[in-house]
Amino acid sequence: MKKNLLMLCYRAPYPIRSGSEIRMYQFLEILSQQFSVTLLYLKEREETGDMRPLYEKCAGVESFPVSVWKRCAQAGAGYLFRNLPLQAGYFYSGAMQRWVNAHIGEFSHILCMHIRTVRYVLGIKPGKLAGKHIFLDGIDAITLNYYNSYLTSHGLRRLVNGMEYRRMAEYERRAYSRVKKSILISERDRDYIVKELGADADPAVICNYAIDYGYQPQTVKQECTICFMGKMNYAPNVDAVRHFVSAVWPGLKKEYPQLVFTIIGGNATAEILKLGQTEGIELCGFVENPASLLQEATLVIAPMVSGSGLQNKIVQAMYLGCTVVTTPVGADGLTGVTGEELIVAEAGEEFCGKLIRYLAPEAEEERRKTGERAREYIREHYSYEKIQNDILTFFAE
Repeated sequence: MKKNLLMLCYRAPYPIRSGSEIRMYQFLEILSQQFSVTLLYLKEREETGDMRPLYEKCAGVESFPVSVWKRCAQAGAGYLFRNLPLQAGYFYSGAMQRWVNAHIGEFSHILCMHIRTVRYVLGIKPGKLAGKHIFLDGIDAITLNYYNSYLTSHGLRRLVNGMEYRRMAEYERRAYSRVKKSILISERDRDYIVKELGADADPAVICNYAIDYGYQPQTVKQECTICFMGKMNYAPNVDAVRHFVSAVWPGLKKEYPQLVFTIIGGNATAEILKLGQTEGIELCGFVENPASLLQEATLVIAPMVSGSGLQNKIVQAMYLGCTVVTTPVGADGLTGVTGEELIVAEAGEEFCGKLIRYLAPEAEEERRKTGERAREYIREHYSYEKIQNDILTFFAE
């Protein structure tokens, strides 16, 4: 008989529209092979589309609606009166907490997906948790994310990022120290939690597996095209595109006047929508299967200047055999890269120079070889079989 596992999520793991849903759904998909999973999540909006893939994996599903105004009020109150980071209040539901309090005794294993949900467990009296296995998948080090955003932002946003960075640092350190059995998505994030924050913990590193969107080896490349993929209201993606358009795009267009920059990703902010009016820049919005757009591009770029964790956009493009150009921030989450599987350059002039070089027709063979090495690298390090084994082994232990 399968053991009962309670999985706490800060949003629905399905449908998959961003890296967070990829992570949560993959863990649910794999853990449901070994456990009888009951899923709890905060409901952000009315659900549309086919939710059956989610329900088919679970023994039970409970959703808890929380309005935006209530989230903001909770975040402010928690920050001012309870010494909590804004994240801890914004992703909290009293109804979900009451459900956990009432049913916690039914589960031998509890998995908190992201630091945003650990509050539901840490507030329970220790006696009720005796003999239970508590897991925290922090995904990435959110404090590092806020710190990088603080360094690259300005005005009010910089002030908020700085406040949240300082408050979240202590919250994250305490959470990992108390939970003990924890997971992060990259070695970079693990080192930050343990060495920089000083958490008394030894998190395992478990990556996401690459999603098979359908690799087409005979795809014909479109000349003089670059492509970026990512959810376009996620701050690090907005930072990346904004910096790229201001610091790199003018130089590229001067060298390649016919260059087209395609942005794949839904929920674009007003700032991104405005950038989409620039000559040569095309916004595609959310694309269910981006394989053809990515494979047809001459280069796929990930000009990250902030953020943390593993960049799923890079993993997916490399798995499709694309030639990816990214920054050290974008490449940091990858395990064991040698520099031959993708092109890494500092944001700004160096990034522009690399793009000018690799967009040239003479670089076609080098691009092809880089894409082939990228695909082999992902198949070795981010295959479904490897990640499945990592997850099931960790939870079995």
